[in-house]
Amino acid sequence: MADKTSIESHYEFGRNWDSFSQNIDAEKIANATRDLAALLPTETAGATFLDIGSGSGLSSLAALRLGCARVHAVDYDPVSVATTRATLMRHAEDKAWSCEETSVFDLRPEAVGRFGIVYSWGVLHHTGGMWKAIAQAADLVDAGGHFVLALYDRTPLCGFWRVEKRLYTHGPRWLRRPLEWLYKSLYIAGLLLTGRNPARYISGYSRNRGMDWAHDVKDWLGGYPYESATPHELKLFLVARGFVLVREVIKPAPIAGLLGSPCNEFVFRK
Repeated sequence: MADKTSIESHYEFGRNWDSFSQNIDAEKIANATRDLAALLPTETAGATFLDIGSGSGLSSLAALRLGCARVHAVDYDPVSVATTRATLMRHAEDKAWSCEETSVFDLRPEAVGRFGIVYSWGVLHHTGGMWKAIAQAADLVDAGGHFVLALYDRTPLCGFWRVEKRLYTHGPRWLRRPLEWLYKSLYIAGLLLTGRNPARYISGYSRNRGMDWAHDVKDWLGGYPYESATPHELKLFLVARGFVLVREVIKPAPIAGLLGSPCNEFVFRK
């Protein structure tokens, strides 16, 4: 059986976020900064910030815009690391940041230290060992600091999506375009059935953490390995490790997860 924690088993997230990063503009940065500010604890200014799974570098950039004193970004994918560095060089060259190619499983407090804010949005469920990754990330939070993470909500169709994501990632490349077309068609149909304007929804998608719909579709369809958790499971897991829940944003999946699972957001204090 293939090691799901190895990069060879993973979807090529870095290529997707490199493509996305070419369109990072002032509006996307402003939207990402606003949404990060709404999620983070109020004591952001002067904090140290660890971004696990930095992707395009947009969240690290938003943290710097919010006044974090130092940002350390890490990612397992070398393309994501190069993309993060390019984004931060372009938009935050004069700020205190660093970027490292490494796995969350290899991060140790004695090597990188502990941080006032450890942040990992929509990443740890793609590591191939979600609960171990959460424990590892939690150990990097300084006393009194905050652990900010987002995880896929568990739905009755998580098993189906795990198979789809493996097929998209490891199946024939020609299959990707039809899967994207089918998913987009079903998604647009769902918007129409609920009385929403698809064109307006897609054009305004960047208001969601500065992302865009086309790249998020690929991220969803190809997001392998794939795990999920209920809010209750996560709370029990982290409370047992000395954390207190500060804030949660729960987003139940519509139609039992037929079009995917949203990410629930959590802020815990150590």
